[in-house]
Amino acid sequence: MADDEDQSSKTQDPTERKLRQLREEGNVPSSREVNNLFAILAMVALAGGAAPWAFRKLLEMDAGLLQAAGEVRMDDGAAIGAVLSHVGMTLLLALLPLMLLVLVLGYFSGWIQNGGVFSGKPIQPNLEKISPLAGFKRMFSLKSLAELIKSLVKMAVIGGAMALVMWNHRDMVVGLVDADTVTMLWYLQRLLLWVLGAAVIVMALLAVGDYIFQRMQYIQQHRMSHRELKDEVRDTEGDPHVKGRQRQIRMERARKRMMQAVPKADVVVTNPTHYACALRYKPDDGDAAPTLVAKGVDAVALRIREIAAEHNIPLYEDPPLARELFRSVEIDEAIPIELYEVVAKVMAFVMGLKGKRAAA
Repeated sequence: MADDEDQSSKTQDPTERKLRQLREEGNVPSSREVNNLFAILAMVALAGGAAPWAFRKLLEMDAGLLQAAGEVRMDDGAAIGAVLSHVGMTLLLALLPLMLLVLVLGYFSGWIQNGGVFSGKPIQPNLEKISPLAGFKRMFSLKSLAELIKSLVKMAVIGGAMALVMWNHRDMVVGLVDADTVTMLWYLQRLLLWVLGAAVIVMALLAVGDYIFQRMQYIQQHRMSHRELKDEVRDTEGDPHVKGRQRQIRMERARKRMMQAVPKADVVVTNPTHYACALRYKPDDGDAAPTLVAKGVDAVALRIREIAAEHNIPLYEDPPLARELFRSVEIDEAIPIELYEVVAKVMAFVMGLKGKRAAA
């Protein structure tokens, strides 16, 4: 019951990270029908080109052996060895292209489904795979029964298609009784290609349907619960509580550095209570334009005003300018050109205050 409840809670499609992990483990969706389709295509390639070429090579070898039959003595070990070596090399050259073709198409059947997948985990020893009890359960499970029924239906459909092709060519087959060997082989090759072509068409339709089904079943089997999604986010991006605490510490440090810069400001533009923006303008120190050294709202604004009062920094009340500075200018950033004229009035006010203080 617990397993059922756990499976029922997995309602979310697997993430890209989980699919990538499954792929690294060699766990990818695979359709047997696609593999069978490429096996049939290999048979078509063999019947259409590779097999006749290999057959001609073998006939040429047989003809050579028959011609040299009277020249080879059975008690001559070197001659017998040379003949056997020639036969072995001819067989290898004749069969090697066939084997390479089967291997290439077999690999391509897996590549076309999932691309290149290289993992050693599927071939690692697993006691569950060799367990007699587990094997017995697999043999007599509902899934095995469904696979058996599917295989029987598939064989019936493919067999019916191949039988239909042969029935349509029955007159040609009957006419081969009086044909010579070369003509008979040529027509039988054509008939074999027609029969295999019918099987390829049926297998292609089955392969497309089974591939779509296997992909959907794969996604269904590896669905995730909301808890698994949260755990994955925490593993990839970190614990949100820890990240929140780190963000808070960074903000506190930035605010502390900002407050330490307030005594170096020349003026604090206020809202008058909700906003406070401290400006510094010291051309002798390299300031090309007034620079925002601190800003804040509400409690932070109040603390900026308090520090300004402690260090005799003048306050300039201009609500629109204070809001615009807070909105558009970052800390330690010079004011934009469009604010030069307004801020110039502020700096003139500051210079006037400094002049009065100097005169006093």
